[in-house]
Amino acid sequence: MRAVGALAITLLLLLPIQASATSETLWDDARIGVDGGTIGGISIHLTENMTNTSVSSGIDALPGVVEVYTATWCMNCVTSEAALDEAIGDDEITRIHYHRHKFETMDPFGSNSTEERWESSYGTASTNIGGLSRLAPATVFDGERIYMGTNPKSDSLQTDYSTSLAFGSSHPFEDSGILTFGVEESGNALNFHWDFDLGEHSLSGEANIEAWVLFIEDNAHYPEGSNGVENYGHVLHEAVLLPFEGNSMEIQAPSPWDGEDMSAVLVIDWEIIEPESDMWNALPSPGVSTLLCMLAALVPRRHAPSC
Repeated sequence: MRAVGALAITLLLLLPIQASATSETLWDDARIGVDGGTIGGISIHLTENMTNTSVSSGIDALPGVVEVYTATWCMNCVTSEAALDEAIGDDEITRIHYHRHKFETMDPFGSNSTEERWESSYGTASTNIGGLSRLAPATVFDGERIYMGTNPKSDSLQTDYSTSLAFGSSHPFEDSGILTFGVEESGNALNFHWDFDLGEHSLSGEANIEAWVLFIEDNAHYPEGSNGVENYGHVLHEAVLLPFEGNSMEIQAPSPWDGEDMSAVLVIDWEIIEPESDMWNALPSPGVSTLLCMLAALVPRRHAPSC
C-alpha cells in the first residue's frame, strides 16, 4: 500500500513541475503576474491649427505596439534598435521610445509621466531581470513580451524580435471591435475624445482597461548624445492616463524638441482578472527537495530485532 501511495503522490506532484518546465523561454513576461498587454497605436498628427480630426480602426487592423527604453548615451541601445529596425522592415508598427529622465543629466528627452508609465507597466519585470526598474536597452512587444539588453535568446536579436512581432498580441477582444480617437482645438489646449467598442472578450475573467494618450515626436535632432546617433526617432515626451469615466479630456500638448512632427497616439492597456481558482490550481509547484522529503516519509522503516 505504501508503494501505491508513493506512486500516486509522485504523479500528482510531478504534474505541476512538468507544466512549469514547459513555460515559454523565447522571451520574458513584460507584466509579472498579469494576463494583459497593450493594443492601439492609433495616431493623429498635431498641427498648429487643429480642426476636428478623428480616426477609427477595427481591432483586427490595429498595428503592433513596440515600446523601447533607451537613452542618448546608451551604446547597446544602438545595437538593439538597429536589430529592431531590421526586424520591423516595412511593417506597420507603432514605436514608442521612452528616454531616461529621472536623475538624468545626459538625456534631454522624457518626463516624469513617461517614467511613471514605464515603471508602473514594466518596472517589476525589469527589476526581476536586471535588478533595476529602469534599464536601457529594453524592448517590449504588445505590452506582453520583454527583452533586456543585447544578449539574444535565439541566434540573434533580429530573430528574437522578428519572432515576437510575428506572435502578435494575445488580446481576447473581438476582431470586429472598433476604436475611435479624435481631437480638436479648445483654447490653448486640445480636446481629445475617444470611443471604444471592444465587444465581448473570450476569456473567463473580467476585463480591465486603461487608455492613454502618448505624445510622440517622430524625429528629434540631438548631436550631443554620446552614442553617436544624433537623430532620435519615436521620442515619447508625455504620457497621459485618460479618465475611466467620460469620453473626452482637455490636454496641454507638449512642444516638440524641434520641427513640427508631434503626434498623439492612443493605446489601451488591458488586463484579465481571472476568477479564483480551486485549491489544487492555486498551490505552487513543489520543489525537488519537498518531493523527496514526502517520498521518504512513505518508505517503510526497518525495526531493530527484539532481544
